[in-house]
Amino acid sequence: MCAAPDRRQRGFTLVEMIMVIVLLGILSTVLIVFIVTPFQAARDIERRADLVDAADLALSRMSRELRGALPNSVRVHGSRHIEFIGTVTGGRYRRLPEPGGGSDLFVPARSSDSFDVLGGLIDSGLVATRAPGFNCGTGAGHCLSVFNTGQPGFNAYAGDNLAAITAASAGSISYDRGVSGPAFATHSPRQRFFVADTVVSYVCDPASGQLRRHSGYGLSSGAPGLPAGGGELAVDQVADCQFSYAPGTATRRGLVSLRLDLQEEGERVFLLVQAQVLNTP
Repeated sequence: MCAAPDRRQRGFTLVEMIMVIVLLGILSTVLIVFIVTPFQAARDIERRADLVDAADLALSRMSRELRGALPNSVRVHGSRHIEFIGTVTGGRYRRLPEPGGGSDLFVPARSSDSFDVLGGLIDSGLVATRAPGFNCGTGAGHCLSVFNTGQPGFNAYAGDNLAAITAASAGSISYDRGVSGPAFATHSPRQRFFVADTVVSYVCDPASGQLRRHSGYGLSSGAPGLPAGGGELAVDQVADCQFSYAPGTATRRGLVSLRLDLQEEGERVFLLVQAQVLNTP
C-alpha cells in the first residue's frame, strides 16, 4: 500500500508570488512618492539655503571692505580678481591757521611733517605707526594718503601720495616718506586724508571651487602675482563668479558689482551684490 500524502506541507503558487511582487511594488511606489520625495525636497531646500548663506556671508564681507577702500584704489583684473587698498580711518587736515596762531598746518611739499586733525581722528587707537618710507600695503604699519585719484603722479599703487605714519593721536598725525622731495603733489580740495592699511585681493578660481582673500603682499602698478592656493579661504563650492567696477567720477560714487555662483550636489545658486565706493579724494 502507498503512504497517504502529508497534507501539512504546502508551498506558494505562481499566482500568489506574482501578487506579492505587485503589492511590494505598490508599497515601494507609495513609499517613494509620499515619504522619500518630501524628505529629498526638504534636503534640497536645506542645501540651497546653506549655499545662499555661504554666498551672502562672503559677499557681505567683500562689500563691507570695499566701502572702506581708499578712494580710486579699486581695480578689477579680468572678471574674477578684484583688488583694493583698505583704510582704517580718515579725516580732514588743517590747511589754514586758526585765529591766534599755534596751529600745525599740513604742507604737501614737505617729505616729513606733522599736522592737526580737524575735529579729531576717529579710531586713532587703531592706527599702527611704522618706520619712514612709502612701501605701503604690506601690513607692517599704516601710511598716510592724500588726494589719490589713480592718475599718473597720484596713484598709490605706484607709490605716489603715500608716506609712513610715524606718530598718531586723536589730534595730530606725523608722517615721513623717507626720501627727499615732496611727499604729496598737492592739497586735497576738501582737505581729506586717509590712513591706508594693507592691499587686499579677492580671487575666484572655479577650477578649485574656491574664493580666496589675499592681503599684505605690497603695492604693484600692474596685476599682482599671487601664489596659487595661498591666502585665506573666503568660501568654497564656487562654480563661477563675476566682478566688475564702474569708477564713477569725482562727484559720483563708484559702483562695484559682485556675482557669486555656488554649487553642491547638483544644486546651484547665485547672489548678486552691488556696493557703492567713495571716490572723492
